[in-house]
Amino acid sequence: MASIVSRGKGKYAVVYYEGEGESRHQVWKSGLSMKQAEKLKEKKNLEEKKKKAETKQKQQQDDSVTDATVEEFLDDFVKSYGTKHWGISYYCSNLALFNNYVYPYFGHHKMAGVTTKMVDDYYNFLLTECEPVANTGKPKREKVTASQINEIHKVLRTAFNQARRWKLIKENPFLDADVPEHKSKERPAFSPNEFEKVLEYTDVPDDYDRYVIHVALCIQYYCTTRGGEVGALQWPDYNRSEKTLHIYKAIGRVKKEHMHLPKLKIYYTFPVLNANASTFVVLKSPKTEATERYSRLNNLMMKKLDQLQDLQKDMIDNIFGDCYPDSQLIICQANGRPFMPEQLNRKFKEIIFEMREAGFHFKSVPENLLDEVVFHSVRAASATKKLAVSGGNIKAVMTAGGWAEPDMVIRYSKTYQEEQSNIVQKMEEDYLKEDNEAVTPDKQVLLQFIAEHPELINELLSAKK
Repeated sequence: MASIVSRGKGKYAVVYYEGEGESRHQVWKSGLSMKQAEKLKEKKNLEEKKKKAETKQKQQQDDSVTDATVEEFLDDFVKSYGTKHWGISYYCSNLALFNNYVYPYFGHHKMAGVTTKMVDDYYNFLLTECEPVANTGKPKREKVTASQINEIHKVLRTAFNQARRWKLIKENPFLDADVPEHKSKERPAFSPNEFEKVLEYTDVPDDYDRYVIHVALCIQYYCTTRGGEVGALQWPDYNRSEKTLHIYKAIGRVKKEHMHLPKLKIYYTFPVLNANASTFVVLKSPKTEATERYSRLNNLMMKKLDQLQDLQKDMIDNIFGDCYPDSQLIICQANGRPFMPEQLNRKFKEIIFEMREAGFHFKSVPENLLDEVVFHSVRAASATKKLAVSGGNIKAVMTAGGWAEPDMVIRYSKTYQEEQSNIVQKMEEDYLKEDNEAVTPDKQVLLQFIAEHPELINELLSAKK
């Protein structure tokens, strides 16, 4: 690096090195003022830093055994790694991230040429300049969110780790990247007591369209399910004698080209109504092994299921007959077609709107957040209720909800003002109870008598023997 040396009488020299290897030699630039010397020193230091960076990058490229671009490598990574380790939802999500945000920016770069500085610049570009890809059904965002950048970082870090294990690159530039800070936003959910008011409102057995949503909400609440699991339940999954629902499937759409992915297990494929459709609606394997479970049913839940089945049988016998596409679904539309998770969500929101219009005031969710309550939010009310009635048995609630980790129970369960008030009230009641159990005058006389006649204790113990 360059340095400044005083040469006397207000004159200075800048000392630096030039050349490479054996031809590298020291240079003295003399007769400069301090201002000139500082400017030259800064220039030479910048040149030296740039040269070192270029040398390091060239060395990384020399150490690499691949000449592939990022896009070429990621295509191969998805085929050889993603198809074996990713579920269908995560697989499709990662493909979308690559196509929309990674390939346009990074795709043409050589794998060995990617540096941590480039990754930091890329994340800053996404956060401040990149226009997000439109997501149908959701409000348009101005910029890519920190949450989405964290998802991109997660999969690229994994991909470059795999490249390092395959000896394609020497270092993973994503390990030391500066990822934007992101905190998960907590989704609002009704308290259990308030959600049970929704169940009362929808309990209309003589209206199939209303009652089927009521039963779907009951399953979501009493069995701590997910929307895709509710839509995938079939009558053979309902065991009356054992009082259980076997939850091991999820309903979803799958692209035709993804139907044969190794991680995807298809239990049932619904008939295609549109010959030009690019996706199939299927009952498929769930996201994790922990998802499969037998949910215990109470008598109330069984009564509702039996009533719904009777309604469906009546419609088949008296309305649809042989035209009914009987897929054995428990939660289905009146014509036998399935309910997708987004349809259950829309129906739930319509019910909330109806109750608001009818004058019902929800207290557990602020008015400005009420539109953010979704069908999946019922899972939080369920976890909260089960955690309370089980006396805080996290493992039991975890099993009931099909969670793989206990921290998910804490994340889903919520606390409300009424619970805080109940805690305060219970503490007061316990204190007053202890106070009421203080020694009475009669007890005080008895204790004093025993103290004056200690031999009675031995006689009582002997008599007991």
